[in-house]
Formats: sequence, structure tokens, C-alpha cells
Amino acid sequence: MRCSALGFGCAAVLGRVGRKESLAALGAAYDAGITFYDTARSYGYGESEALVGEFLRGRRDSVVLSTKFGILPAKTNFLKETIKPLARKLLRVLPGARKAMQKQIGAQFSANQFTVAVLHASLETSLRKLQTDYVDLLFMHSAPASVLQQEDLLAALEQLVAAGKVRRFGISSYPPVIEAALQAGLRTVQFPCNLFDLGLAEKLRGYDNIVAVANHPFGGVQRIAQSKAVLAALAADPATPMELREKLQAVDDTALADLVLNAITRDTNIQVVIPSMMQLKHLRTNVDAMEQSRFTAEELQWLRQSIATRPAGEHGATR
Repeated sequence: MRCSALGFGCAAVLGRVGRKESLAALGAAYDAGITFYDTARSYGYGESEALVGEFLRGRRDSVVLSTKFGILPAKTNFLKETIKPLARKLLRVLPGARKAMQKQIGAQFSANQFTVAVLHASLETSLRKLQTDYVDLLFMHSAPASVLQQEDLLAALEQLVAAGKVRRFGISSYPPVIEAALQAGLRTVQFPCNLFDLGLAEKLRGYDNIVAVANHPFGGVQRIAQSKAVLAALAADPATPMELREKLQAVDDTALADLVLNAITRDTNIQVVIPSMMQLKHLRTNVDAMEQSRFTAEELQWLRQSIATRPAGEHGATR
């Protein structure tokens, strides 16, 4: 499988972003050369896959398509369909209400659904909505390590690969679960990875035949602020190489995107990083960062090591 190192995360498609904006963002991403699309059965209240499938009609053979199972979306009804547009407008006016709204939305889903029956039903639904007869990657969505002991589920996933409905299957979860999966022999993984949590990225160097996808690379508003603060401190640190200090003097959104995306993907075993890019300015910034980085491979490695060894209290990271 070959695809762009910058992928398009579809969690917001028909979730916090409506149909028109979602299609515009998908189109801009494809036109910019992005050929990796990551969705899930639960995204967009269960409807993200359908819009992605509609968009990829006629383009399917030119992209790598990833989806997930294990979190079942709530059944939609007229009231929920009416409320969704209102909720999107509220978030635009009051971005601070997102956490409370996410908590309410999360209660509408049924997680940890990892049975063979759910696997087959979920995949068939995904294939129908995505308008395809196979997916390139199928992940167990936010799965606990206990799924690695479910021999019937793993055997069913192997059978789907043999049948051609799935090219590779794996697990999407947090780093401790991913480490257990790697030790158990799985080689297709997706996990959150940002500047303060590159430990698993380093460990991936020791594995062959890996397909690794990093999500949430910027880590949210608080983590972005912490990233800029740490980079400003490094710019003022005499121990930082002079040329790198000059590059870190003004860390705006463009410089931050450059550093974060390339620190995650360059010279690591992570092939794809999938930030949220529903706004055109974010897409352009991220594409430019990946195509024309200002940082050398040596500078990125120095920054990775320096950030990893800084005291946790200096950036609020948890290890």
C-alpha cells in the first residue's frame, strides 16, 4: 500500500461539521494530494462512512481507506437530526462548550463491542456505506488489551483478509495497549502521538512490516499552548544548536505544524499522521509543512530527544 504521509481524519465529518463543509474539506484534501482517509463506524453519528463513500466514488482505487469497528453509534431519530445542526452552530459561537457536548454525545454510543457477530455486521455496514467491496485497513476501535486473547475474533479477522474484504487488520488504542498488541504479533496499529508522547514512536523502530498511523498529533488547545511554550524555552536555551535556535525564535502555527508532523513521521516507523483538517487554512498549513520542512533530520531528532528528557513539570506531559 502506498499513500500520502499526511492523512485525512474523518471523525468530524457529519459530526461537528455538516455535509457541505465536509464535502468541501474532503475535496480540498484530495486535490492537495492526500490519499489516506480514516473513518469509523461510529463517526458522524454513524453517517461519516456514507459521505466518505459518496465522495470517493470514482476515486476509490487511488486511495487507502481505513475504518474501524467496536463502537456502535446510537440510532438516529428525527429529534437528533434536528439537534445536530443547532449543536454545530453552538460550537461555532461557544467553542468552550465542546467538552460538555462531547460528554453528552459519548453517552449515545456503545463501546467495547468486540464479538464476531458485531465484527461481521459492522464491516458489512461499513462496506455498504463506503460503496466498496473491501477496506485497506480495519481497526478494532479503542480496544482494550483483552481483545488480544479473543482467538475467535482474531481468527474471524484473518478470514476477512483471506476473503479479500480487508487488506490488513489491527488495533486503534492508547500506547500501552498498542505495545501489548505489538508483543502479541499485530503489526497494524493506530494511536495518539504528539510532541510529548513520542516514546512509542521510538519503540516502533524495532519492528518490521509495520503499518502505523498516528492520530491527534497536536493534542488539543492546551497541548498546543504547551508545545509553543517548550519550543520557546528551547529557543532561549544556550544548549540548543544556534541554527535551530534561530528557527525556533517565532513558533507560529506554521512552524508548529512543520515540527509536529515531521517529528512524528520523518525517520520513524510511523507512515501516516492524521490531524483534523476541516478548515482549508489548516489543510494548507499541514500540506506545506510536510512538503517543505525547515527542519533537518538531525534537528528533528535533537528536538525529539530534548523534549523527551525535559522534566514533566515543564510541559505538563504525563508519562
